Amino acid sequence: MSHPYPSNETARLAALDALEVLDTVGEDRFDRFTRLATLTFRVPTALVSLVDADRQWFKSRCGLDVSETPRSIAFCSHAVAQHDILVVEDASLDSRFAANPLVVGPPHIRFYAGQPVYSDGQAVGTLCIIDYVPRTLNENERRALRDLADLVEIELNHAKVQTARLMAEQALKALNADLEHRIAQRTEELQGKVAELSNEMTRRNLAEGSLRESEAWNRTIVASSYSGFVGANEDGNIIEWNPSAERIFGWTQEQALGRSLSELIVPQHMRTAHEDGMRRFAKTGTGPVIDRKVELPALTASGRQITVEMTISAYEWHGMRCFGAFMNDISERIRIQQQLEEKQELLDAVLESIDVAVVACDAVGNLSLFNRTARAIHCMDLKAIVPSEWSRHYSLYHGDGKTPLAMDEIPLVRALKGDTVRDQTIVIAPAEKSPRTLLASGRLLRSATGRPLGAVAVMKDITELNASRAQLAVNERRLRAITENLPALIGKVNVAGKFVFLNGHALQAYGKTADELLGQDVAQAYSPAAYARIVPYIKRVVAGERVFFEYVVRNGQRELHYQCCFIPQRLPNGQPDGFFAMANDITSRKLSELQLADSEERLRTITDNVPVLIAQLDSEHRYRFANAVHASWLGKSADKILGQTMEEAFGREHYSQQVAALEQAWRGQASQCEHEIVRKKHTRIVHSTFLPQLREGVVTSVFVLTTDATASRQHERNLHALAHTDALTALPNRRHFDAALQTCVSRRPQTGQHLALLYLDIDYFKQINDKHGHATGDAVLVEFARRLRAAVRTSDIVARLAGDEFTVLLQDVRSEADVELVMRKILEAIWTPFVLPDCTLNVATTIGAAIAAGPGMTPRLLMESADAALYTAKNAGRNTYAIRNLCHAAQTPLKLAHA
Repeated sequence: MSHPYPSNETARLAALDALEVLDTVGEDRFDRFTRLATLTFRVPTALVSLVDADRQWFKSRCGLDVSETPRSIAFCSHAVAQHDILVVEDASLDSRFAANPLVVGPPHIRFYAGQPVYSDGQAVGTLCIIDYVPRTLNENERRALRDLADLVEIELNHAKVQTARLMAEQALKALNADLEHRIAQRTEELQGKVAELSNEMTRRNLAEGSLRESEAWNRTIVASSYSGFVGANEDGNIIEWNPSAERIFGWTQEQALGRSLSELIVPQHMRTAHEDGMRRFAKTGTGPVIDRKVELPALTASGRQITVEMTISAYEWHGMRCFGAFMNDISERIRIQQQLEEKQELLDAVLESIDVAVVACDAVGNLSLFNRTARAIHCMDLKAIVPSEWSRHYSLYHGDGKTPLAMDEIPLVRALKGDTVRDQTIVIAPAEKSPRTLLASGRLLRSATGRPLGAVAVMKDITELNASRAQLAVNERRLRAITENLPALIGKVNVAGKFVFLNGHALQAYGKTADELLGQDVAQAYSPAAYARIVPYIKRVVAGERVFFEYVVRNGQRELHYQCCFIPQRLPNGQPDGFFAMANDITSRKLSELQLADSEERLRTITDNVPVLIAQLDSEHRYRFANAVHASWLGKSADKILGQTMEEAFGREHYSQQVAALEQAWRGQASQCEHEIVRKKHTRIVHSTFLPQLREGVVTSVFVLTTDATASRQHERNLHALAHTDALTALPNRRHFDAALQTCVSRRPQTGQHLALLYLDIDYFKQINDKHGHATGDAVLVEFARRLRAAVRTSDIVARLAGDEFTVLLQDVRSEADVELVMRKILEAIWTPFVLPDCTLNVATTIGAAIAAGPGMTPRLLMESADAALYTAKNAGRNTYAIRNLCHAAQTPLKLAHA
């Protein structure tokens, strides 16, 4: 395929070659822009592309595996030739690209937008974004793409600018050295070369003129820099102060020049250390911060303390040691980072602590969230698969536990299509695992502007309690296994201050082998200055205190930030045994306002759509955060709750049910409680979890997570009823009867009551089934049960054991006469003809009774005696009863015929 060639192609290729960046290894300084571009524009692919003579080569790529493509099919070649942003909304409809192999074949590009980046005024490449579905790019998005491309262009030319600056400085130093050398030579030859002195002075004047031109050029660069530049001599007095320094610190150049750097911008508590460092610099010309990027506090003209990021370099000027520092105010960036971390902590705590499974996907159906409970229920982690495979991969079934869910029946798919899903019963049955029954709810997620963000589904486990506890144990073991394998730097230092263990991440960070560090003092792994920074923390942990702090190290051109924790260890006898050291790399955390806004939007969207009360109480026990569920459950919206205590917001009764668990959380321990929420005559049974947030060992806030347990408790009661009730007659079944008999027999010695057990069956019931069918037989059993229940007291227990076998357990029986009276009532009630839908039948029953009044009675003995009495009555001619009184030594049954 053909592609356009700019008229200045030769100059453009020369500018590209001068960058010396083609075919170099990937660098994070470029990768961060492609990652940011994919997040900003929500596209799968972003590239930093350099257009060579016959190819386009990718310095950075996000979402694409290949490192280069032929220039003949490169979209970016058109953007470079156009010398301006190129937007292709649908490549299949664009005559320039419709037949392009990248459009008609993999990866099937549809949308492209590329902004050229320049070097020496030549377009050498682009920052481009790619999508595989058609889309548009509005003016704000075009401006954002140009802004990102400007940042890429700065990084692309950074090395070149730095090299030019360094070469200028080196040339200046070399010129000075050469000049001094020539002066010395001419002084030694002064006696014999007076005639040549005029020529030498001419050359020296020319050199000084060149030097003055270089100085003017450097001053121009410094004056126009966005970064503040501060220069100081070896006495610490300011000799350079550019306009950006005026903007950052508030002092004009006239106010700053000649004044002490320590007096002007160094905080009071750091001045002694600063002045000591200046004295060392004046003496040696070096220092621990020279040629390094550091973050330090500084004072402004108003006395406000800010944090500046600075790069300090040393140089000599007219025989004096001087230093210069480029500075940027990063206070706002640090504040944004802290807010982002707090929001992320809250989101992580919410998702990882609630006992409901939460899954979410983006707007095109890619799974993006799979919280701890979801992973535990599915027994697997999130996997990037298409929605049509979710049912099979995640073992999703209908409520019967056998019929797989079709794709359109999956709650998350329904929610993504716009359905509002409420309490859909599903079963998750992982292979070789116990199935779980869940109530699933879900809905479509939208941004504040109405743009679809994806969908979220929440699933509440309503499996029997014992199964839930067993699964919880499995989840806890899995969680421990995961945390033990976290990508953290982990080490163990013994009581002598020597390394005894370091994991692979720690060894890699130190850049040394285990043989070089194990058994050596901790100081061996650090420079003296770096070790001095951690000595205070080592002293605290050796004293028995658990220590948390952040630590910054430089790795080449990068600064790495770590969250560190020192944990003291003791032997069983209480003697110190050194400490554990753990550090997590937190460098990659997002630091921009855009990321903070996305995090807040995601947090609010998810928490407002999870059927859970989610809140955060600050250090004064007042609401700092509350989700929208408070309005539907407790009748108050979040804006009316914030700033109030729990008691002020919802009353003393609501607060008193949770106060004990809440106080435990303020002591630093996670706690739980179950209580009721009553609103408009509707009562919810809820379960609240209180999670303390600790900073340096102090509880700064408490997260409150409250889930609705009403359905779970009702489900438990329903399961209990099903397990203890006969489905046909609604009488208690054998399980219920066995438990009741055991309870009555065990309580009889304390209460002194006599018990009587009646065994009954329907005479000739098999003949009824054979002649009239099982439906008629079932109707007879139902009517028999009804009459039997009506013939005894409400305190007596009537149960169906199986088939036509029934029992009656009579409590508080005084004599055999009481038992006979009951049995006659039963015989009379049954003797009345059964009028059924299909026929009228004469039904009779035979009864065997056993009476327990003496010591040594057991359920088995009572049942065997009643059964024996039943068979005695049957042998005597049916429609009768017989009694076996276990109080009598002879235990002689008494048979009475029905009148």
